Amino acid sequence: MNRTASSTLMTEGSIWKKIVTFAFPLFLGNLFQQLYNTADSLIVGNFLGSDALAAVSSSGSLIFLMVGFFNGIAMGAGVVVARYYGARQTDRLQRAIHTDVAFGIVAGILLTIIGLILAPQMLVWMGTPADVLPNSLLYFRIYFMGSLAFVLYNVFVGILQSIGDSRHPLNYLILSSIVNICLLYTSDAADEEDSGDLGGRRVIKKKNRLRKIQL
Repeated sequence: MNRTASSTLMTEGSIWKKIVTFAFPLFLGNLFQQLYNTADSLIVGNFLGSDALAAVSSSGSLIFLMVGFFNGIAMGAGVVVARYYGARQTDRLQRAIHTDVAFGIVAGILLTIIGLILAPQMLVWMGTPADVLPNSLLYFRIYFMGSLAFVLYNVFVGILQSIGDSRHPLNYLILSSIVNICLLYTSDAADEEDSGDLGGRRVIKKKNRLRKIQL
């Protein structure tokens, strides 16, 4: 089997250097993984107020559970991939990767359908307040619409990490985190400007009405 790079081989060269080189991107990746919900909370709370922040925070625990669940499955599949990769069993390695990717596609589609249908009931089970429920439901359904993407991301990250490549997943995660922050900032700033314009129009209308009454 052709090896992509000697730096991914954990069984050759200095052990501690290989471990540090492999583990440091994993550490940074976990930080950027947590940056998603943190950025959502900070930007939404600053621009859209407490109600929108409560909507985002109410679904954070379930989203964390889903991400951790599929991340664990991807890590388990990565053990099989790493075994065949190290043993240079190309046929079994390809079969394991194809099975892993196929599972990710099916799981992502099912999670999208189940999430869109059962999102209201799940939020009720979580004890979401009634005044926050509409915004939470909207955020939850938008998140579930991207289920296929984040499930496949965890699958491919597990495959890459199982063959000793922890740098490419980190690069993709950094890029997606930056895009997420930029999109959140621009969309929330636009919403705040629209709400500010609407509030200004209401104030002007009230002033005009008062002037007419005075006249």
